[in-house]
Amino acid sequence: MTSLLELREKLRIFYGKYELYVVAGTKFILGLIVFLIINSEIGYMEQLNHPAVSLLLSLICTFLPINAMVVLAVGLILLHLFALSLEACAIGLCLFLLMLFMYLKFAHQNGYSIILTPMLCFFGIPQIMPVAVGMLKKPSAYLSVLCGAITYFYLKGVQENIVNFTSTEETEGFYKFTAALKVLTENKEMYLVVTVFFITSLIVYIIRRQAVNYAWKIALFAGNIVELLILLVGYILLDMSEQIFWVVIGTLVSIVISFILEFFLYNLDYSRIERVQFEDDEYYYFVKAVPKVFVAKRDKKVKRITPKKRTTVNRRELAEELDIDQDLLE
Repeated sequence: MTSLLELREKLRIFYGKYELYVVAGTKFILGLIVFLIINSEIGYMEQLNHPAVSLLLSLICTFLPINAMVVLAVGLILLHLFALSLEACAIGLCLFLLMLFMYLKFAHQNGYSIILTPMLCFFGIPQIMPVAVGMLKKPSAYLSVLCGAITYFYLKGVQENIVNFTSTEETEGFYKFTAALKVLTENKEMYLVVTVFFITSLIVYIIRRQAVNYAWKIALFAGNIVELLILLVGYILLDMSEQIFWVVIGTLVSIVISFILEFFLYNLDYSRIERVQFEDDEYYYFVKAVPKVFVAKRDKKVKRITPKKRTTVNRRELAEELDIDQDLLE
């Protein structure tokens, strides 16, 4: 345990010292993954479906705020949808404008959440996002997770129904527009996931705010269990049993990452609780103080031991100092 605490302190010191480079590197890697996923999954515009484009966009995002990555990702998605179908692009544009307005209005400081949510949905483990946001953020941040989930399911629906957007005489005009709307209005899996994410985030937030011992651990366990149970029941009712395996895997990953976040950000020592009372002119306060777990930094002091220099004394000088005859020192 002590070694883990020392590792935590070293990572904190490293981040504080090299924060600029760590943040820039994180945004570059995250942007590269996101843009590569977009081009590989919905790369309908061949001119943009190239690794060099993803690399260039990632480099641009490295030097800009995280919300710039959100805007560039939305722009890239719309260009691919335009190459597939004008109707799919129009519905997507209206959807993204609405979500961007709500996001920039209420949750503009949660760019990482809106980027990570569809990315983790792609990898099949999005369960960590509502738990992590509930542990770390305010309720307004949940909107970013919901926007990310809706984006993923809209693109997934377009991809699964791509035959409805191909250019044939039977699928022109109004039919394509209706097909794009159905991707949103008839996507029961999207409604299930969005509802579960909201409930999970709310449960985690409410529990971890309580003044009880081990509130964060209780919150992350309760959030993950509730999320697992509702998703299992929901997928069974929707006759999508093939998703159960990924729900279980995603929940296990969510529990592990939740414990890591709790250890690094909220590791408290409940054995040293202090209760303080004080008052002012209007109120009397009862305060429960729980100290964080820290490990003292080891100060290594190197003490150099130098051997004493041998000094030689001449007999004549010593005899003169002692005021005796030199011959007596023989």
